[in-house]
Amino acid sequence: MRAFKNDKEILEKTAIIDRFLRYIRIDTTSVEESDKCPSSPGQLELAKMLAQELRDIGLEDAKVDENGYVLATLSGNRPGTIGFIAHIDTAPQFTGKNVKPVIHENYDGKAIKLKNGIVIDPAESRELSRCIGDTIITADGSTLLGADDKAGIAAIMAALEILKKDESLPHPTLRICFNPEEEVGRGADKFPLETFGAPVAFTLDGGFVGEVNTETFSADKATVTFRGVSVHPGMAKGKMVNALRYLGSFLDSLPTEKAPETTEKREGFIHPTDISGDAAEAKVNMILRSFDDKELAGHGDEVKRLANKIAEREPRLGVEVEIKEQYRNMRPGLDKHPGIMERMVQALKAAGVKPFHEPIRGGTDGSRLTAMGMPTPNLFAGGVNFHGPSEWISTRAMALSACTILNLIQVYAESGGETK
Repeated sequence: MRAFKNDKEILEKTAIIDRFLRYIRIDTTSVEESDKCPSSPGQLELAKMLAQELRDIGLEDAKVDENGYVLATLSGNRPGTIGFIAHIDTAPQFTGKNVKPVIHENYDGKAIKLKNGIVIDPAESRELSRCIGDTIITADGSTLLGADDKAGIAAIMAALEILKKDESLPHPTLRICFNPEEEVGRGADKFPLETFGAPVAFTLDGGFVGEVNTETFSADKATVTFRGVSVHPGMAKGKMVNALRYLGSFLDSLPTEKAPETTEKREGFIHPTDISGDAAEAKVNMILRSFDDKELAGHGDEVKRLANKIAEREPRLGVEVEIKEQYRNMRPGLDKHPGIMERMVQALKAAGVKPFHEPIRGGTDGSRLTAMGMPTPNLFAGGVNFHGPSEWISTRAMALSACTILNLIQVYAESGGETK
């Protein structure tokens, strides 16, 4: 195996940074309220660009399917098939419109100051201390950057460039997918699993150098609706039941020790994300998270209990709690295939990278895809501080992600067709 560990080789011999800067300028924010796929026009715009770039590299079958999924194949010179996946969309929690990247060359270890008072402080973003001398890319402080997950796309594209330039490098058949809707939990909904045809795949959607993810939250969505009695406020005494007031009381009753802002590591949470309505009817959407499915069910029971307790105050108040499954922890599925982790670790070490296993306090498309029968762990793409204006990435980190992909491909090539 030719071990790829030189980030400068990737940066000099591929268009990884040019591609990344081109991708992040397209607004691909997904829209949770939409039932379309993709839910935003920018996702389809980027999908078409990526399909053309894949064809330009030499993957002639590259196409965009009817749901906005980009699919392509690089035929192997060794037995077996593996897949690589990254998502096109960016998070709706913060704007991805008119991203203006800022290049910080030869980073000096100090705080990075951006517009709007945004400061990326190495005391808080500790990965920066490992990037002194690197080139750091940020947005200008008014948008997110989009390294989640356009860095993953760029890293996969860079690996494909290297493989096409040196076709003697051993590799199994590679199936590529760049998919929409990951950030709103629907990336696997229309994933063409049968036509993708890979027994194992890897998402490039992780954080800093060396991160390996084989465990995610399990996740449910809860919607709590209060229905009151609407009466003209001038004649409301003894008649009106204001749904908004009871919704506020419900929110105030949620346990603060189970909020995202008070939990970390393996602690789950109950998190209200948005509210809507008026005095007649008001609702709150919530996300429930835990690494343990029984604890997750307990979160749902607690939401129901608290909502019903509020309803007991006023017999005319109606309350409805709906809980829907979103995804489940991928660890049980991946534990059945220990060889996958062994190969990932081998690829990372070949890149000169120390692996660290980080349970994701969130989810990836790999959660659902693993449950659907295709084991899909997650590898780092290099970005830090996702979903906000302080997001950043080191170009060295992005290049090392591409190195890891190339090493992993060769590890599988040497396995003689064994993919799990």
